[in-house]
Amino acid sequence: MAAPTIARERVQDPTQLRGIDVDVHPRITDWGAVAPFVPAGLRHRFTRRGGPPMARNGFKVVGDPFGGVPRPADDKVHPAGDPTWVKAEYLDKRGVDVAILTSDLTSLGVQPNADVAGAIATGVNDWLLETWVRPFDCFKGSILVAPQDPAQAVAEIDRLANDPGMVQVLMGSAAETPLGRRQYHPIYEACARHNLPLALHLGGEGAGMSPPSTAVGHPSTYFEWYGAIPQNYMAHIVSMVTEGVFEKYPTLKVVLCEGGIFWLPHIMWRFDKNWKAQRSETPWVKEPPSAYILRHFYSTTYPLEAPPDPTYLHQTLDMIEAERTLLFSSNYPYWLFGDPFAMVADIPEETKHRVMVENAVALYGDRLLR
Repeated sequence: MAAPTIARERVQDPTQLRGIDVDVHPRITDWGAVAPFVPAGLRHRFTRRGGPPMARNGFKVVGDPFGGVPRPADDKVHPAGDPTWVKAEYLDKRGVDVAILTSDLTSLGVQPNADVAGAIATGVNDWLLETWVRPFDCFKGSILVAPQDPAQAVAEIDRLANDPGMVQVLMGSAAETPLGRRQYHPIYEACARHNLPLALHLGGEGAGMSPPSTAVGHPSTYFEWYGAIPQNYMAHIVSMVTEGVFEKYPTLKVVLCEGGIFWLPHIMWRFDKNWKAQRSETPWVKEPPSAYILRHFYSTTYPLEAPPDPTYLHQTLDMIEAERTLLFSSNYPYWLFGDPFAMVADIPEETKHRVMVENAVALYGDRLLR
């Protein structure tokens, strides 16, 4: 079922914006509401209790995953299940003018059944447009795709790329192989052709067809799993640069959701040093790898690491050119690691508004404001 495309008037003056949140997780509380948007032959998989089968790992949050997030009076109601609630109790009260919706379905790319994964992506995308994006100017959507079937993913991007409610393409960072591999290149070509950033989101590593979430095997606890998970972004960055993704698609931009930032200088320095000695193996990598990283990758603020001295934060912000590349995110409603606004409190004032608003406007452009 194809979602209709509608035109919108510009509703925001970018000079007056207070905050743009690039990572808000809408919750599907009734998969029966998604079922009408999927192919009839697979619809029965969505009406079963708990929704369609999903690849999962064994790591569960210890404690309250929502932290200090606002809660409905009925504690059985999910705090991200109702867009009206999220707008009134989070966006309006915390000064967020626009929220980009991502997904809880971070293991979609390692779901063994590619047809079911593609149907989930299609159904969720149309449900998101009808339930969250079209009724509310403050919400913008992401085109969720399942990368294990690149042709199907490209068709989904082409189907929705011109919808004014969609501002990026979204994949989970959990994948069968490093994301620079050439089977994924058609997805990147579609993103570049439609001038859509690609967002990756951590969370499904170690599930389904994914390799273990660390290079030495499966962790034992959620604490270990989450602490080590930026390794996956390191691997994907190295893969995408060395496989020539950004030489083939020089306009492609990639947003790394929920990965932190303090590991980025290390990977840039090590990568540059090795490139000087081994560049003959990948002659298409024409610049130091750090140049590609700084030009093509963006990071988000949740959960920003908490160094013992704010000076370390300021130094790291300089090294990753945060005045261009850092985007505010809340990971709403999952505030296990603290309040997202407190995390940006030590960012210098001359950089903060760029992080809160201007960098997102520069990245997403007019799509974000209409």
